[in-house]
Amino acid sequence: MKVLFIDNLLFDGDPERPSFDLQPHLGLLSLVAVAKQAGHEAHIFDPKLAVVREELPWGGALYEAASVRILEQDPDVVGFTALGCNFHCVVQIATAIHRTRPSLPLLLGGPHASILHREILERLGCFTAVVRHEAEETLVPVLEALRMGRMDPIPGVSWRRPDGRVVCNPGAPKVEQLDDLPLPAFDEYPMNDVDMSFIRVEAGRGCPFSCTFCSTASFFGRSYRLKSAGRLVAEMDLLARRHGFRNFKLNHDLFTVSRRKVLEFCQAVAPRGYSWACSARVDCVDAELLDAMGAAGCDNIYFGIETGSAAIQHTSRKRLDLSLVETTLAVTARLKIETTTSFIIGYPDEAAADRAATLDMAGRLHRLVGNTSQIHLLTPEPGTTMLKQHRAKLRFDERRCGFNLPRFTACDDGLIAADPDLFVTHYYYEGLVPHSRNVFDAFTWTELSVLGAASYAFLLDHWDGSLARLLDQAYAWWVDTHGAKATPQPGDVTRFARAVFGHRAPIVSRLRYRDACREPAGPDRAADGGAPGLRLSRRASVLRDVHRSVVDDASIPSADDANRANFVILRSPDGSRARAYEIDDTTADLLSVISGPYVDGLLSHVDDADLAQLHALEIIEPAAIRQLAS
Repeated sequence: MKVLFIDNLLFDGDPERPSFDLQPHLGLLSLVAVAKQAGHEAHIFDPKLAVVREELPWGGALYEAASVRILEQDPDVVGFTALGCNFHCVVQIATAIHRTRPSLPLLLGGPHASILHREILERLGCFTAVVRHEAEETLVPVLEALRMGRMDPIPGVSWRRPDGRVVCNPGAPKVEQLDDLPLPAFDEYPMNDVDMSFIRVEAGRGCPFSCTFCSTASFFGRSYRLKSAGRLVAEMDLLARRHGFRNFKLNHDLFTVSRRKVLEFCQAVAPRGYSWACSARVDCVDAELLDAMGAAGCDNIYFGIETGSAAIQHTSRKRLDLSLVETTLAVTARLKIETTTSFIIGYPDEAAADRAATLDMAGRLHRLVGNTSQIHLLTPEPGTTMLKQHRAKLRFDERRCGFNLPRFTACDDGLIAADPDLFVTHYYYEGLVPHSRNVFDAFTWTELSVLGAASYAFLLDHWDGSLARLLDQAYAWWVDTHGAKATPQPGDVTRFARAVFGHRAPIVSRLRYRDACREPAGPDRAADGGAPGLRLSRRASVLRDVHRSVVDDASIPSADDANRANFVILRSPDGSRARAYEIDDTTADLLSVISGPYVDGLLSHVDDADLAQLHALEIIEPAAIRQLAS
């Protein structure tokens, strides 16, 4: 049989300016290898890659277009995987396929489907079966059973009989010996065609802990498993040999739970000279283990702290000793291991004091050399203890941002609003802190966390080192200016700083420069009645009357009003870099009004050589006079 697996469509950033993490789906690579080993033809279709290549539209037309692309490959079976954040997309694509080819078997797997298998099959007629939990040992029997129309003997499969009745076979399949699985079908993903600075490798499965907000244990079980050091290094060697990778991310929520196995891995991988990253708890590492990991090439660790409140650590059953956090980060800093500390706000029982404790810890840790703090909004997850305890507090989230894939159509809105069970990640818990406040805090943190160290330190110090106090005053300004129901926007931090420090404050110059460097590319802005073909590049922005030293983020500029200038900022095509060029007032006037009706008159005041340079630099069709920074 020809099996086509469909990867998750996931995105980062603003839905209007999405970015995509182009990495192969490790679970699907494993299933492809299993299917091929059994003599089947198997492939993966990655909609993220198709969107990046502009083979699929980013918007309401995506669903139908994706269904066409899938059917063009003429599969005998289609296997979807789904997370809660993109489940409506999976449903819409599967519905479009089922409408065109109703006899084509559509399988569904992944954490979300494993937990909600019966509800999905009873409420959505497009799916033939849900293959629950870990599917490597059940996939081949399912493919064989599809020919017969019955899946009674296969454990962990929920399916629809020909008469429409849903049958849920008992069992929760789990692969005990991960080393027995065939090597993932890495060659199925076009790695050499994608710019990947690192690659993920599955290190193991399962979690022995019981956090109330997390669904990992519901899918993988609490049976903690790691691949052997030999198997894990063999996969890394294969990727290094075939594709040149030297930098790896070991996929496992809690890589360091088994000290013995981690030390075995360190001993095996150290001679290779690879660099690698992993995830851990601060109470599952110590100085000796971190020393061994650092010596073996570990250069980055992701620590889920989740909350700075001892009370929420208890009620969420995360149960970390918070005194270990900063002592652990002191060790990683000494070893030059970079870290990420991740926090969550929006727990249903989180009081204002708990929220402040989390924000202040996240803000304080973000100042540490080599550490980055993240602050996320709590997402309700199916199958969790928290959802069972607080289901009555669920409210539909009108926002179209966060981890969830955008809701592109009114049909998406209706689908999600009508069924909180299937689309619970698009909801939130009504808690002691208003949801609008949590949204504001999380969004504003994304703006603050990308500031240079000097700017961030300046702002935090102004509020006595307290991120909670900074956000309290920012929220009060925002509500007074926009209203509590407004949606935070990029640039709000700059507008808030202007209100606090004044328009001509050095920190405001710095923030305005940062905003100009990050401004998204818009449509080309053509002159209206001006010189033929004259237009400002969509990668260019004019920045007027700021301190000259804004291009140097080592410190905040001095308050010397005489040392101010105009700049044109030119961003690279991918938006990752920007260059600043100083321009005089006349050129700034020209570039500021280049889409208006007065271009011809202004051109007479601009030196021909300057105008030629603007063209050469691609500012009008692109910018400027004196390069200051890159």
